[in-house]
Amino acid sequence: MIDDRRTKDTRKVEDVELWVVATDKFMSGWGRAMGRSLVAYPADLCMHEQKKRLIEWMESRLDFLRVRENMNLPRLGAADHLAIYDAYE
Repeated sequence: MIDDRRTKDTRKVEDVELWVVATDKFMSGWGRAMGRSLVAYPADLCMHEQKKRLIEWMESRLDFLRVRENMNLPRLGAADHLAIYDAYE
């Protein structure tokens, strides 16, 4: 299941060239995410410093694991949940 929660970024998911993705340890395994819960932020339009701050913020969160840059959104299993957020919040 993909839950696109972006409010400012109106580009289609297919138009984004770089994502910063993490596994949400807190939300995985319950609610709508009986499998993995993942979060993704579009980062292709971020300036280098903005992307660096986004990655640092995500790495500082105890509930986000395996923060990484991806060219594509991760593949989801049947019980996985992906939430997409604005990168410029």
